[in-house]
Amino acid sequence: MGSPRVAIVVRHGLNATAWRVRHARGEVSDATPYAYHLAEPSFELEWSADRAENSLAHWWRMTVRRILGFDFVHVWRNRALIARSDVVWTHTEREHLAVALLRMLAPRRYRARLIAQSVWLWDLWPGVSAPRRALFTRLLKHVDVEVVLSRVNRDAALEAVPGRRVVRLPFGTHFAEPRTAETSTAETDPPTPPRVLVVGNDRHRDWPLVAAVAKRLPEADFDVISLSEDVRAMSWPMNVQVRSVTQREILTDAYADATVVALPLRPNRHASGCTVAIEAVSAGVPVVASDTGGIDEYLADAASTLVPVGDVDGFVRGIEAAIADPPLSDPDVAARRGLSEADYVARLVAVTHALIADDAIPPAVEVFERLPADETAPEGVAR
Repeated sequence: MGSPRVAIVVRHGLNATAWRVRHARGEVSDATPYAYHLAEPSFELEWSADRAENSLAHWWRMTVRRILGFDFVHVWRNRALIARSDVVWTHTEREHLAVALLRMLAPRRYRARLIAQSVWLWDLWPGVSAPRRALFTRLLKHVDVEVVLSRVNRDAALEAVPGRRVVRLPFGTHFAEPRTAETSTAETDPPTPPRVLVVGNDRHRDWPLVAAVAKRLPEADFDVISLSEDVRAMSWPMNVQVRSVTQREILTDAYADATVVALPLRPNRHASGCTVAIEAVSAGVPVVASDTGGIDEYLADAASTLVPVGDVDGFVRGIEAAIADPPLSDPDVAARRGLSEADYVARLVAVTHALIADDAIPPAVEVFERLPADETAPEGVAR
């Protein structure tokens, strides 16, 4: 008997073939999106594909997406992949709600277990219309387990649609180059001027807060790395540089040059900024962050300062303190707390094996620690 077949369904435009080309060019650090390929020793993986679209096909897909609230056409095009799989992994609700609809329409054909990761769903939920909310609720009943990245998201999901399996799975991602004695500002004279690094494209970044803080700290340079159109449309103080660079350049250079990382966040439920938090912690750079969405769990045991949402004064004080007296930061914290991409995939592997075996999901997958090897796969399965 061969390995279980896992279909990885990611959003349109994020197909693994094109991603591997970007990886070969040095643009991205992971060989596949979210490093899901690390599950290959345990499963036979197959990725969703993007169908080439003319203007009419694109209009049709986007129209259906606007009506339903998820990308059903993209998933429909990958229905054969789903039909021949044992388990389906999805990265956001845009895909998992579509897979759930497919299962609801033809349950005998689409019998694969569904691990549905939600990101923005529970932030959007209060504004979802009554008909769409009823549809989403029904579809969520066709999900075997919902995975979220924050305890806040988990609690919101269970409150909104109770009676389901919802697991808070700590996210994990690529690590940045760790500081050395030669590059650490704790070991050498601080850079002149000090550099505040702000990275992110997420809809829950608080960019007006960054502008206000930068205006209050003219002695510091603010390095804003973002592709957000909102960022580029803003009027920034003279000490702010807005730019975009490759993921690899951020990991190898930007954190190494930073005095402190700022993580300004709007209220959210999904640990917005957790990728940047992990990268900064792995580089050994102190972090000042808005205290919302469960980000505190990703910054635990690290050199970090949590500030109330929207608190300009608190952010200024936190950055000033980090510049004046750089706190000791241990870059090994991220690895010890199980925040690598390998840890994240290992948790998904453990959940998948539990579903296939009709076993309980191991509680260890929810803990911010390295997952014990015996929880990753049953006896006799490659780890």
